[in-house]
Amino acid sequence: MLGVWLEEPGGPWTLREVADRKVLPGGVLVDVLAVRVPSYTRDVLTGELGYDLPTPLVPGPTCIGRVRDVADDVFGVAVGEVVLCNSLYSSGEVLGSPDEILIGWTGTGSDRSARMQQRWRHGSFAERACYPAACVTPLPGAEEWARPELLPFLASLAIADGGLRRGGLRGGQCVVVNGATGNLGGAGVLAALARGAARVVATGRRQEALAALRQLDPRVRVVPLSGDRLLDRDAIHAETDAGADLVLDVIAHTPTTDPTLACIDALRLRGTAVLVGGVRHEIALPYQRIQRQQLTITGSFMFDSTTALQVWQLVRAGALDLSPVRAHTFGLDEFDAAMDAAASLSGLDYAVLLPRP
Repeated sequence: MLGVWLEEPGGPWTLREVADRKVLPGGVLVDVLAVRVPSYTRDVLTGELGYDLPTPLVPGPTCIGRVRDVADDVFGVAVGEVVLCNSLYSSGEVLGSPDEILIGWTGTGSDRSARMQQRWRHGSFAERACYPAACVTPLPGAEEWARPELLPFLASLAIADGGLRRGGLRGGQCVVVNGATGNLGGAGVLAALARGAARVVATGRRQEALAALRQLDPRVRVVPLSGDRLLDRDAIHAETDAGADLVLDVIAHTPTTDPTLACIDALRLRGTAVLVGGVRHEIALPYQRIQRQQLTITGSFMFDSTTALQVWQLVRAGALDLSPVRAHTFGLDEFDAAMDAAASLSGLDYAVLLPRP
């Protein structure tokens, strides 16, 4: 089968014939239908981000696949189903901190993580892939879905929706989505609207992407970030109803934590901030304000099958409209062009690899 092959971090990667995938015990073999190419893919492959890639391998993140085969000990997935294959795989430990890997992407660097990566090494930038059954979510009715290139966006929606659920979102609340001009941020806006938010304040730096989000729904307000914490706090607060109930922080790597802190500053009494993004700096949290206003600061990472299925059912029922999402599609032989496009796209535009002609 054809696949993208990375011999070692830093390159070079090539499109070539690679060993065909076989179903592993506890696994599900899929024909890869569509996979989102993250904006930072090239930085992962070059080693710029320092990801723990178990090279040599076929890289690639979460994907949409059609089940080709299942192991004898797998009973909840059937051949022919269209499924969401989550790259997050956990050791499942309940007494301590579990080891986790992102299949075909990265690990934690521990010995156990390395063993998990050896077992589940290869990702989705190929014609076929094998995932643990625990990572596979069937999507009822997706076999007839007319736009398969939009289905990879379910992963971003599930990550965002998982954060909203973690923050206890209730209908009628005011939500701030910080970093709304990226794919995950755009998904957060869509998910918050679908979950009944009375107002969604979208923040970011890209004016064009903010303008597109404003057109989604009258409940959406936008705030261009200035980089000044106090000015941004006041601008965000002015677009809320006396403060936000919930902040979904999905902002990517930034030189300062000020945008995140500005949003936390805009929370109302007993508000909640959920950290989902890629900030790599320590955050100096305002201890006295958190205590006296009884704020909650929590984290959320990736998604589970329950959230993925709920998001799909919202889409399937028409409560969550995917029509504003624009998929820019590429074949495997256009992988480099797909990475270039992914790095330049924002908001609800994203790059999708379609491995099978």
